[in-house]
Amino acid sequence: PFKAAVATGARSLAGEPEIEVTFGPEQPSMRGLRAKLPLPSRNLPPEEIAIVRGAGDAYALRRAYHEDKVHNRYRPATADAAELFEAAEQARVEAIGALAMKGVSDNLTAGLEARCRQKGLAKAQERADVPLADALGMVVRERLTGLAPPESAKHAVDLWRDWIEGRAGSGLEKLESQMSDQTPFAKLTRTILRGLRNP
Repeated sequence: PFKAAVATGARSLAGEPEIEVTFGPEQPSMRGLRAKLPLPSRNLPPEEIAIVRGAGDAYALRRAYHEDKVHNRYRPATADAAELFEAAEQARVEAIGALAMKGVSDNLTAGLEARCRQKGLAKAQERADVPLADALGMVVRERLTGLAPPESAKHAVDLWRDWIEGRAGSGLEKLESQMSDQTPFAKLTRTILRGLRNP
């Protein structure tokens, strides 16, 4: 019943009745109308419920508010810049859902917390321990939603914060006003990324 509820919720949030949701121990993934979500354990502890729902919500929001054609048009050619661009776009679509629905916000936060723990960000001591894309995604999320990074990632983000904010200029301040429209958001993200070269 829980799996069915998560799948139904994802279809509803995405506005896409054809979404196929499966569960497994592999890394969660999204491909077209197929979503692979974390496999819940039988006893379903509350934290795990939120993590699984968060993965489903993130996928659904991507389907609802993201256009691949626009994304591919503005995505940078280099792998490093493309990873940063992707992090900002995922923060955008999740922010739209988080601001609209408190339950979705809680689920997304639980999922983000789990990913941060899995990556060991709580142990970060210097910038080299923290992928810039992860830090940028959480800084953008904070600017769009007002939500601070998860507890396990606060220090990791702070290692990069001044560097990111110092080089992004006024771009970060303008992101919120462009959040609902992917094209100007993508253009502004490209501008921000130009300032983040040579970490």
